[in-house]
Amino acid sequence: MGMRWFVWGFFFAFLSGLSVSASAEDACPRNGTLGVSRTVEIDTTGGPGFGMEHYKAYDFLQDKEVVLTFDDGPQKYSTEAVLKALADECVKATFFSIGKMALGYPEIIREVSKAGHTVGTHTWSHKAIGKLKTFDDGKAEIERGVSAVHRAVGGPIAPFFRFPTLVDTPEAVAYLGKRNIAMFSTDIDSVDYKPQTVDHLIKSVMAKLDKRGKGIILMHDIHKRTAQALPIILAQLKAKGYKIVHMTAKAPVVTLAEFDEAIEKEAKGLPQVGAERPMSSVVKTVGGAAPKDDGAGDATEPEGMPTAPAEESVHAPDGGGSASAPLPAFPSAASPAKKSTVAPETAVPPGTTPGPGKQSSNEPSSAVSGNSGIATSPAASAASSATAPASPPLMTTASVVRTVSGEEAKLAAPAAPAAKSEAPQETTHKSLMERAKETWKLWFGE
Repeated sequence: MGMRWFVWGFFFAFLSGLSVSASAEDACPRNGTLGVSRTVEIDTTGGPGFGMEHYKAYDFLQDKEVVLTFDDGPQKYSTEAVLKALADECVKATFFSIGKMALGYPEIIREVSKAGHTVGTHTWSHKAIGKLKTFDDGKAEIERGVSAVHRAVGGPIAPFFRFPTLVDTPEAVAYLGKRNIAMFSTDIDSVDYKPQTVDHLIKSVMAKLDKRGKGIILMHDIHKRTAQALPIILAQLKAKGYKIVHMTAKAPVVTLAEFDEAIEKEAKGLPQVGAERPMSSVVKTVGGAAPKDDGAGDATEPEGMPTAPAEESVHAPDGGGSASAPLPAFPSAASPAKKSTVAPETAVPPGTTPGPGKQSSNEPSSAVSGNSGIATSPAASAASSATAPASPPLMTTASVVRTVSGEEAKLAAPAAPAAKSEAPQETTHKSLMERAKETWKLWFGE
């Protein structure tokens, strides 16, 4: 009898482990989460531009659709917190990574990619392309960023690029077109790099989105306040009926050998692909006083990273935000008593000095790509034609962006034949006891 109970206990432990593994793999989509409404595949041939703040010809989003994007990372702790918030709601986003940051934290940018998010690039060191002496310098800033992020991820990345401070140049636009790299501006700038409370950030983002009704949202995963605000922003998106669209690329970016070689020299002494676990996931203080940066002092952490601002209180919303308090004013730079200690707008890569910078001008750049475009629905086509340049684009929206999954597949690509959808297989969920009994019968009979 004792042996029988021992065997039963063994089976329970074994099957419990299987159950945990299965639930982890099948965690998303999950009931009650925001999730992803549809996934679009973008053909980046010719370097099309997206985001109505600068590239007004193409708009593939329908009403109440949102694309989440994050710039300047990866950054220890803040990017990890952003990833957790997205995972909790089964949401996918696009990360425009700085090359130096990716080489500094390769294990984090690999986690971004492994989680199913799209990884694009944001130059090598966040230098404004238009302020460099020659475009050869600008080309190097772009390509070194592409090669560095590609190396850090250890696999394919998307040919998606966002200009630092959202300012392009005619030479850069033409070059990216030849390289078949798509450019991304924004529809809704969170301005999360400015000193503000978490409550203010949440209300500001949602107010802009509610006014516009849809859009590509720009945030920065290097900021602590953004990581704190994101769970509440996602809760408000869900409460207000917004839907998440995930952008993917039709083909990965192709790196250039000369810049790959340069990055290999830069990366000497940094972790190689395969160091999957950061120290903080291996060693953690469980008793006694933990060091200030518990688990952060390993050799993979680059120097010169921005200091995180002080803890900010977050008020849980009633259906999405603390509506009772008025929006706090930004601290005044002229007032010594209100001097900000918030991290600068951009992450500071290894070997550089932190410094403030501008984000984006409200005025669109004079250089707009006009050789490709997008249209995923009659409504989107109408919106595009209203703002399109005088010269018609060579490609239609439907030829550049197509829905590969989600509810809107037919609208997004009307010319494409409808793919045959297989009926979902019904899964019978058996209790642990039932599974144990079946296994017992299989091994030992009745």
